[in-house]
Amino acid sequence: MRRKAIAIVFALASACLSTTGASWSEEITLYSTREAALVAPVVAAFTEASGTEVNIVFVEDSLVKRLASEGEASPADVLLTIGLDKTTQLATGGRTQAITSPRLEQAVPANLRDGSSQWIALAIRPRVVMSRKYSVITAIDYEDLAGSQWRGKLCMRSLLHQNNVALVAAYLAHHGEAETEAWLAGLKANLAHKPDGKDNDVIREVAQGTCEIGIGNTVALAQLRDGREGADWRAWSTAVKAVPTTFKGGGTHVNLTAAAIAKHAPHIAGAQKFLEFLVTPAAQRIFAAAELEYPVLASAERAPIVAKMGSFTADALPIDEIGRTQRAAIALIRKAGFDE
Repeated sequence: MRRKAIAIVFALASACLSTTGASWSEEITLYSTREAALVAPVVAAFTEASGTEVNIVFVEDSLVKRLASEGEASPADVLLTIGLDKTTQLATGGRTQAITSPRLEQAVPANLRDGSSQWIALAIRPRVVMSRKYSVITAIDYEDLAGSQWRGKLCMRSLLHQNNVALVAAYLAHHGEAETEAWLAGLKANLAHKPDGKDNDVIREVAQGTCEIGIGNTVALAQLRDGREGADWRAWSTAVKAVPTTFKGGGTHVNLTAAAIAKHAPHIAGAQKFLEFLVTPAAQRIFAAAELEYPVLASAERAPIVAKMGSFTADALPIDEIGRTQRAAIALIRKAGFDE
């Protein structure tokens, strides 16, 4: 299957090259906060299709600091980041440059790329309500999570984790400060216990009945279902479902894995071609499957485990607008006293 996927990618990339007539360096450098082994399959497909080698440099922490220390001498061409917080830090810190590509604009929805063309989403991670598999809950709004019907029934990880900060920032962008403060007070009142652990733990507690509902990423549920964490975790995850969750009159909040061209990229043309390659349908399938995310390209095939969780339509609110409200969201979370 992997060989077939790479063959399809090769054909698509070859078509792209033949229509642009562009050429670029035989090697580009990718700085990635995603582990190299998870990026390697799609990189291999790109190299086979284009002849361009990609030097993968895994930067686990402090990508901004590394780029700052390297300055104009940085060899980085493409920056790959997980999470809205890290992505926006790169752009606001002047570590990226504008991307001019009709192909990318056509492939990536406007709400999933930076309004100033500093970065694009490559895959998304819906953050939704988790409930037990046979729960009568079939859909829910984020706004309703603060309702009194959920008193003592809600589990979630720390509100200051970047996934929850992004969700609160989205709520703030939708509803403003006063309504967000009230919503946070409702969430706090509904907690089964003080937020702790990870999304995995939230899923386990929902399965065990510690709480009736929880908040988590679909990625966490999918990765537990594929057995990578062991039989117990797989059993808990199969007892839980991802509930379609939306803002009233809107869509589902998503976080992202994103990519940008580095400010001082030595090989801009090669970097752009790599990004254009990553949003072809077959490359999207390979890339998103590595972490069991949803492809950003609607026409791309999803991994079977992901497909079984259902479809989630990303909220139309521009994700870079959410990025601009993150600091204010953190202030409101602290004011609400979730750690008290």
